[in-house]
Amino acid sequence: MAMQLFQADGDFVDRMIALAGLPWSRRSVEDAFVANGWEVPEDEEEGPVIGWWEVQFLPGREEGVDDWWLELGDPPGCVDDGSPDAVCAHTGCRAGSYVLHPFAYFADPDDPAEWDNEFGPWHSRPDVRGEATSADYDAEYLRVAALLRDRLGEPEPAGPWPYEDIDATRHVRWARGEAYVILLDGNDALSYGAYRRGGVAVRPKR
Repeated sequence: MAMQLFQADGDFVDRMIALAGLPWSRRSVEDAFVANGWEVPEDEEEGPVIGWWEVQFLPGREEGVDDWWLELGDPPGCVDDGSPDAVCAHTGCRAGSYVLHPFAYFADPDDPAEWDNEFGPWHSRPDVRGEATSADYDAEYLRVAALLRDRLGEPEPAGPWPYEDIDATRHVRWARGEAYVILLDGNDALSYGAYRRGGVAVRPKR
């Protein structure tokens, strides 16, 4: 058993909450990526180059050692308006748009060496706690929930998971302006469910 942890502190949740309070335009969200250190533009005139629909690796980290990433859905904005400042009200444009920041991964392989052969040297990463249990993972999820609750108050009443593009077996959701801040736990799609993944997502209301 082992768990990989990102430093999900007060600054982490504050950044996600601030993202939810922005106009859901491409310029606003991508400028926030730069302000948060999630992207470093190579050309200031051209601005950030964000890999929407895929994984956005955080800069300044070494792959397989301390790298972390964002999972991104459709870009903000409108398919009928190419302006980077467009804020779209179309359900189709907003439905698949999101920013998800993972903060914990958990796995319980029978053979850690064989696991690392298949998925890379995970157990030797400095941010992986060997022998962490599923109870430790649950405690981390609840700790982040408490940080969010301290800032956002009580969440919406519990209900079924409303999104098909992200897997979640449990979640807590807060409304924040025209967007949602969502704490979730589910199977990691990038590894085809090999890990459990805890994260905080921001996505616009549909």
